[in-house]
Amino acid sequence: MIRLQRLIRFEFWPFWLFYIPAYIYWGILACKARNTTYFTATNPLMNNSGAINSSKYHYLSKLPKHWYPKTAIVKKSISAESLRSILASHALCFPLILKPDNGERGKEVELVHTLEQLFQALEQSHYPNLLLQSFCSYTKEAAFLYVRKPNEKNGRITSITVKKFCHLMGDGIRTWEAILKEEIRIAHRWKTIIKREKLPWDEISIKDQKYLIEPIGSHNLGTEFNNGRELNSPKLRALLDYWADQLPGFYYGRFDVKYQNWEELLQGKSFALMEVNGVNAEPTHIYSPNYSIFQAYRDIFSHMKIIYEISDQNRRLGIQPKRLKPFLIELIRTALR
Repeated sequence: MIRLQRLIRFEFWPFWLFYIPAYIYWGILACKARNTTYFTATNPLMNNSGAINSSKYHYLSKLPKHWYPKTAIVKKSISAESLRSILASHALCFPLILKPDNGERGKEVELVHTLEQLFQALEQSHYPNLLLQSFCSYTKEAAFLYVRKPNEKNGRITSITVKKFCHLMGDGIRTWEAILKEEIRIAHRWKTIIKREKLPWDEISIKDQKYLIEPIGSHNLGTEFNNGRELNSPKLRALLDYWADQLPGFYYGRFDVKYQNWEELLQGKSFALMEVNGVNAEPTHIYSPNYSIFQAYRDIFSHMKIIYEISDQNRRLGIQPKRLKPFLIELIRTALR
């Protein structure tokens, strides 16, 4: 039943399948631009404008340090001595988030609690460069897709996603394992979760008891995405203008932020920017459970058009897109990881 539900609901479809219509529209825009890699001229700040193989650390580190969690970049092949030295010099304490420096869609993002787990995760990673980040304890997370054309002083917010972390709720009837296997967002990962989480899986659950089962705000890992467009406001737009001002050459992308409460966030307090993404950033509100596939494609196409318009303006200003051959080389290497 769970497999059938995931098959019916497009939010769980494989990326390549869901994006087939978008590939066709990209072909139309590429013909219009007379350049297949036109989109790489959108964000001069980022390698490939953030489409692929773009370092998260490169642009995160351009922000004021108190805006994001303590972060260090490490090599997959780092020695034990060097790793301990980096943990000490950056005052990084467990638990830590380990994630690829140029990853996407939650791939290989892990919460690690011990040095042993960290070494194991590094050894198993398919990425050469990874980020170590302090785990942010703020309980709320949102994603803001922000766009500003090169000739504009102020930008606008085109998507707001409010993230709901995945919990298991006891019913007093089923075991925790049975509840896990019937949770549509994480049932496909039940073996990994049972191995990772030290819960009484074979015991009958306690009614109304909640367990936070996935603290990482990725849709692929089980977080529910909900449309938060009603949260848009002049105050929020001014805040994102200020954030974007710290990143010259950033015109299109998504800010993923954890925060304590909404009012403090609007005042620029009690928040942590987890990532800044470029043209690969989706309007993630489309994965809301109540969103139709027609609405989703409408919003994807409208954002692809925005990327085209920004890149067109930048090209007129003399910013050249990445040449096709080097872009394809990077794309293939990324796909083969």
